[in-house]
Amino acid sequence: MAASPEPNPEEPDTFLVVDDEPVNVMLLEALLTARGFHVLTAASGEEAVERFREHAVDMVLMDILMPGMDGYEATRRIKALDRGGFVPVLFITALSDEQRLAQCIEAGGEDFVTKPINRVQLNAKIDAWLRTRALYRTVAEQRDALQAHQRRLEHEQETAERIVARATASPALEAPGLRYHYRPAAILSGDLLLAEYRPNGSLLILLGDFTGHGIGAAVGVPGLASAYYEAVARGADPAELLDEINERLYRGLPPEVFLTAALIEVDPRRCRVGVWNAGMPPVWLIRDGAVLCRFRSSGLPLGVVRDAGPGRRQLTYYDQPAGCTLYACSDGVVEATDGHGHMYSAEGVEAALTGAPDEAGFTALLERLEAFRAAAEPSDDTTLLELDLDRLLADGGRAAYGAAEAVHWRSEIVLDARTLGHINPVPAIMDMLVALGALEAHRQSLYVVVAELYTNALEHGLLQLDSSVKAGEAGFDDYYERRAQALAALEGGEIRLRLHCDPQGERDHGVVIEVEDSGEGFDYQRLLEGSDPAGRSAAFGRGILLVRSLCDEIEYFPPGNRVRVRYTGGEGR
Repeated sequence: MAASPEPNPEEPDTFLVVDDEPVNVMLLEALLTARGFHVLTAASGEEAVERFREHAVDMVLMDILMPGMDGYEATRRIKALDRGGFVPVLFITALSDEQRLAQCIEAGGEDFVTKPINRVQLNAKIDAWLRTRALYRTVAEQRDALQAHQRRLEHEQETAERIVARATASPALEAPGLRYHYRPAAILSGDLLLAEYRPNGSLLILLGDFTGHGIGAAVGVPGLASAYYEAVARGADPAELLDEINERLYRGLPPEVFLTAALIEVDPRRCRVGVWNAGMPPVWLIRDGAVLCRFRSSGLPLGVVRDAGPGRRQLTYYDQPAGCTLYACSDGVVEATDGHGHMYSAEGVEAALTGAPDEAGFTALLERLEAFRAAAEPSDDTTLLELDLDRLLADGGRAAYGAAEAVHWRSEIVLDARTLGHINPVPAIMDMLVALGALEAHRQSLYVVVAELYTNALEHGLLQLDSSVKAGEAGFDDYYERRAQALAALEGGEIRLRLHCDPQGERDHGVVIEVEDSGEGFDYQRLLEGSDPAGRSAAFGRGILLVRSLCDEIEYFPPGNRVRVRYTGGEGR
């Protein structure tokens, strides 16, 4: 059955007058044309349906009693042809029986006018129903626009969901002993779970939660996932990885968006598990129904501030975790609420995990959580992770570059002022150290040493920055803004980085790192003696002391713009 054509809103309203009495038709036609309306006529119900099918009609004036198809049936068929356009049907009738009038409404009519026709009454009802029809059309247009927008939005969200899914996918998430549950509160989620093996065989897992949920929270996931997998694949250690992620998020996201995260390392070579937690619920290490360790949040979320110092985000390790299971979750688990607004809480999670057999903790927690919610939809994204450490540690026979024994080599890198403004050489140096097999197992400590020496040479040797600025009201933001300005204005100077590896050397065995800048130097002797240096030398304080604690030897050369350290990983101490 073909629908009626759509009326043109720029043309006069068109009325269909249906009556088997020519006099009534002439009267109604005269009243309507006098008001500027366009009029179509029909002398029967069958003709009315045909006219409605062929023409765009704005309103129908329908007689009830006609030979053949009466007004009731004609109205039903017209309404069937009117696919959502809302064409009012007003019955013109001499009937006064209430039951008959009720039939008008049941047949689909909107109103009725009694004969003899009162012109004032007729015009008032026409005007009222034309206003109603105009309002209906406006609402229908807005509805259609919203539906079209909703369809586009859903399509875009589904596309974004596929992008996020592809960006975060990794075979390591299917490793034996790794199990997870993921339930977004919307099509897109701010939660993310990334897993990848380092070249030395360690498994790194990042469980994170961007602020909020939905599109705004998920916008940072693909870029972060790409950076994560690239860094882990090239052998970045946990501290180096976290520094890179923090810098990327700080530069790329608005201030109100940041990432709470837990980074977990399962290290088969050393038979240990390590956790770094910043803003996430505790990470539980459980054996035989008892909590052996709670790795609680101890750092700032990623992307909140720039680095206070490279390599400071250190994992806390637990050695020999035989028979243990590690659990981590996003705050959508601990902050889940019941019908009374009570939160499930970290205590509730721990009770569920310790109250079930070791192999059933994951399932028990999910079942208790669903029962607690009482079938209510979650208001936040929910992620739960379980690591069977026995299985994961037993599957740790992976090794690639970086596991080979180091050989003798030397390297020197010279960076001028122009180059210093565009690159950070530390990641490239670390990649070279790993590729050449230089103490890969100690990459995290080597990263701290190289990054601290280079940062001090750049920021304090060449740029003459004072770290006391960090203690001001604006803190690190002010310091790094000054750093960017000073680096952009730097016209001269250079930094030289020399690296020497000799695993068999009598004195210089291990890795020797030397950093020299063309700056004025500083009073390094007072610093190394542990005194309280004043003025600009205070900028060198904690970083250099950290380097000294990690290295076997540290030596400054006058006037303090050249430093040489030797690192063996404990073998030469």
